[in-house]
Amino acid sequence: MFEAMRDHLHEFDPHWGGFEHDETFQDAIASYATAISEAALPHEEKREYIEYCFDQWLDEHEEGGFPQHFREALWELCTTEDDYRYWQSLLRDRIDERLDPDRLYSGQYDENTDTWRRGDLTTPANEEELLDGFTETAWMRGYVELLDRINEQAELGAILNRHYPASRHLCLRYARLLAEECEHEAAITVAEYGTEAFSGSDTIGLREFLVDQYEETDADAFRDTMVGLFVERTDWPYYEQLKTATPDDEWEYVVDTIVDRLDSRWDADTIIKIYLRENRIDDAFETVTNARDLDLFEAYIHQLGNHDPAAYFDAYRRKIKKAAADASRRKYYTQVAEHLQTIQTLGRDRRFENLVSFLREKYSNRPAFLDELEKVGV
Repeated sequence: MFEAMRDHLHEFDPHWGGFEHDETFQDAIASYATAISEAALPHEEKREYIEYCFDQWLDEHEEGGFPQHFREALWELCTTEDDYRYWQSLLRDRIDERLDPDRLYSGQYDENTDTWRRGDLTTPANEEELLDGFTETAWMRGYVELLDRINEQAELGAILNRHYPASRHLCLRYARLLAEECEHEAAITVAEYGTEAFSGSDTIGLREFLVDQYEETDADAFRDTMVGLFVERTDWPYYEQLKTATPDDEWEYVVDTIVDRLDSRWDADTIIKIYLRENRIDDAFETVTNARDLDLFEAYIHQLGNHDPAAYFDAYRRKIKKAAADASRRKYYTQVAEHLQTIQTLGRDRRFENLVSFLREKYSNRPAFLDELEKVGV
């Protein structure tokens, strides 16, 4: 079914580029793997199906088709060590075709002694030492996963030692292998290389690994890495872990460092949450009243409105008046009316009545706006 659809792809959809994630193809490949798996075939009979999925996995990598689906199919088909080792033999032969064996192992792996040498990790790999491109990197990552599954630590160490600079995945796996062997300085060197060589969210795993390594050995590096992770991800477990590990007399400084690294224009909500967690009510109040986001006034009115009701009302009122002035369609009129409904929870006093009167008079030529005010009862 998959082959028929792929062969006639051009006949039923003109957009070739969108089919790498098409669920129809994914379902067909998954169903194929499930059917073979449920047949419970002995290894010898299963080999032809493993080889078929393997060939599709590698060929689709080169053609830009459905490699991730065939990779998943291989993991479903292979259930015994014989299956995994057959897949390994196929992949090793293909890698040897594309990469010079000396370049693959670089003298770091001695098959006779079944050991590997760590080598010098202080100098980043040269351009020519990296893999040729995405396809080879994907194959190598699959090979590493297989070596992990069959516990071939010597060959795994040799390959990772040679090729860890090629991708963040290989870099992280090598750092973890070194840490498992108590080579902590080398593990840190590899992970730090990865955080510099790659960028953004690609390095989350590497930085989380470094956090574990730094926690007992380098307080400054631990703090800086954790601050960076929290600022980028806004995951509160990072914040709590950092707080637990920071001495009480240093915590306020760390909090200020986090706030300084956040953008007050786009991260105001996070900054307010931090101040509320730390019971810094004045700072939270100031952040809300200085923010450009009208919705923040609504979000924190119950937590901060009573801190200084008059000041909160004045700041909120200014934002409502500006929003009314900028409103041009009914959906914006609705938003202004809803904020009026919220601000009156501070007290429906003369200030509130004056605000409503001002808006009704100022925009008396906007019947849709007046209609929205009527709907919310103001």
